[in-house]
Amino acid sequence: MVKLEEWMRLHELRQRGLSISEISRELGMDRKTVRKYLTGPPKTYQRNNITPVKLDSYKSYLRERWEQGVHNGAKLLGEIQKRGYSGGYTQLREWIKPWRSEERQRAYVRFETGPGEQSQLDWGHFGNWNGSRLYGLALTLCYSRMRYIEFTQKQDAETLMSCMVRAFHYFSGMTEVILTDNMKTIVEDRIDGQPKWNARFLDFASYYGFVPRACRPYRPETKGKIESTIKFVKGNFWPGLQFTTLEDLNQQARLWMEEVNGRVHATTREIPIARWAKEQLRSIDGQPDYDTSYVGFRQVSKDCLVSYRGNRYSVPHTFTGKMVAVKEPVRGGEIAIYHQHALLARHRLQNGRGALVMEPGHYQGLPGRRSIQPEPQVSEPAMRPAWTGPDVEIRPLAIYEEIGYGAAI
Repeated sequence: MVKLEEWMRLHELRQRGLSISEISRELGMDRKTVRKYLTGPPKTYQRNNITPVKLDSYKSYLRERWEQGVHNGAKLLGEIQKRGYSGGYTQLREWIKPWRSEERQRAYVRFETGPGEQSQLDWGHFGNWNGSRLYGLALTLCYSRMRYIEFTQKQDAETLMSCMVRAFHYFSGMTEVILTDNMKTIVEDRIDGQPKWNARFLDFASYYGFVPRACRPYRPETKGKIESTIKFVKGNFWPGLQFTTLEDLNQQARLWMEEVNGRVHATTREIPIARWAKEQLRSIDGQPDYDTSYVGFRQVSKDCLVSYRGNRYSVPHTFTGKMVAVKEPVRGGEIAIYHQHALLARHRLQNGRGALVMEPGHYQGLPGRRSIQPEPQVSEPAMRPAWTGPDVEIRPLAIYEEIGYGAAI
């Protein structure tokens, strides 16, 4: 490699008419070197960054994981260490450093879908209200840009699915594919880059016949339409809003949806509700709603009671000792108790803890049961509960040994 001064001297001699051999003797260079620099510019010195030898056999694996969305250096280091890498973190960090620049400079092309092909779903956070965090679940039809928004104070799987069912009714159907973020209520984990779906959400998707699809981690632009919807809700609907209850808030949101879905969309230059007529959505007419209730499994105690959230509720005595399912609707108010899909009892859901809710009919027909005369009416009947348990019974002690009860009910 020649210096800039040597290169300029070389060309000066050439301009004076010297041959390559003469220039070679004059400058003490090989003739091949003279010929090379007569036909090209001088090269400045650059230090070549030699790839660490220890990292060579892991380069393809690292690139594959990077493309799958794993951009955390510590995580990548742990993965290749399990595969035998013995080098340090500095080598890895220098190797992946150019890839981070690629992500920042990457250009994106807007992706449009056909009617009924895809919708996008995500949560937005709207601060705190009434002592709890407030969330908004948004669902956007990609073709028509019809929007749905519902506010809740929970983000669990049951609330998510309940909101989705109401969105399906609002749109009168659903798209073939629903694209979501990698929320834990939908994607529990990723194994070799592939999503491990939440089992109940997968059952929910199967029931309605749509295909769930999770966007690639760290790639929010792949669900840009729903990102725009959340941003639009926060900028157009939310500022200055006043409401007294969650129901009031969702009612105002419904009126806002009717308004914006009837206005020309900034991207399509068409009215969403007009394009919605062409969506060709999967219909849900006549299909019962998916049961999105909270489900817990309990064993019926010897006194015919089931414990749920700190309170106890009765079931028919013939199910003593059996395992039952307790279902609570997302919006609360009551519980239903089932055994092998057969409804055993419904009770009003009790607040607090320690309540005992018993239905007299659940104890009819117990072995050895004999009714006694009711107690006299007290002077202030309103001061005593309407029902605190079954009628008092007189039973021989041998009864408990025969039926396995450990105490009188």
